[in-house]
Amino acid sequence: MQNLPKTALFAICFSLLCFSAEATTRGPIRLNVDVPSGQWKTARLRKLPKETVVAVKVECEGDILVAVVNTKNYLIYPKVPQPLFLGQVVKRLSFSVSIPESDDYFVVLDNRSGPKTKTVTLTVAAARSSVDQVEAADKILHTFEQQLHQLFIFDPFAMGVERCNEPKAFSDGSGVSLCAEYVYYLYDTLGDKQRAQDALAFSIFHEVAQELLAEWHHPTATNNESADEFATVLMVMLKQSERASSLAEYIVSNPSSSASLSRVLNDDRHPPSPQRARNILRWLEEPHQLARKWQKILVPHMQTVLLKRLLLKPTPWTDLELVEKELRTRPKATPKNI
Repeated sequence: MQNLPKTALFAICFSLLCFSAEATTRGPIRLNVDVPSGQWKTARLRKLPKETVVAVKVECEGDILVAVVNTKNYLIYPKVPQPLFLGQVVKRLSFSVSIPESDDYFVVLDNRSGPKTKTVTLTVAAARSSVDQVEAADKILHTFEQQLHQLFIFDPFAMGVERCNEPKAFSDGSGVSLCAEYVYYLYDTLGDKQRAQDALAFSIFHEVAQELLAEWHHPTATNNESADEFATVLMVMLKQSERASSLAEYIVSNPSSSASLSRVLNDDRHPPSPQRARNILRWLEEPHQLARKWQKILVPHMQTVLLKRLLLKPTPWTDLELVEKELRTRPKATPKNI
């Protein structure tokens, strides 16, 4: 029971973070540029293949306009009808774009409306075959959902990965639909692949926890703290608690990182705030006691095969009395093996 989702979750974390890892090996390229008042300067990205993902970070003393355009639009800049990206930088902005057609592309730093020279640090990284990576991660997340079905009884809900084309962690709507852009922002802000994997793992467990609580009509299904606690329980049961504790310790020690991500993503759920991280650490002081407390909710929704396995080989958090009572209510027919 404990190894199935563990394998799938690690795979999706690794697969999604391939974008950041590949971008790092192909760069990033960092430029320091002074853009005088009333002017703009550009960085040229030569011969980018179709479907390349370009990750851009702009840091500026003050504010400046940034645009990403192809060759045709660069030649008529600033009268560009549809730039690939256009945004206002206030001290710092991170974003990613997917290249629609093979061409030279230009990152434009536009200070036409600025009253004085702006000093800008531009960081650019490019990753090819991002579509293949997202599709692979999408399949892994679907596999994770199937393996959850081998543990718990619930109606299927959509799980997958998509490009949301805006800075957010998960897309709106039903199910769990992870935004591929979230991975870039995690890696960019946290600056460490293992730490980003830990954050991504907890975010996925948080969303799954909310879906399951809603499916099971739990009264606190929409409560962030309840979803955090249940996510922590699932990670304890599936031997992922080290990821949760490592992330929580980092956020408590580095609250600015969590705050930066929350501002960029405009999301109060991902990643956890310092207070929520302290809650996670408090729950993990007695992990087995925490998981055992939730057995009254979980046992009625466990697959029969899992209940029988727990009866034969109980874990530190198994409530044998609840397991035996629930098994007496189940049909006698032998269910499909896990």
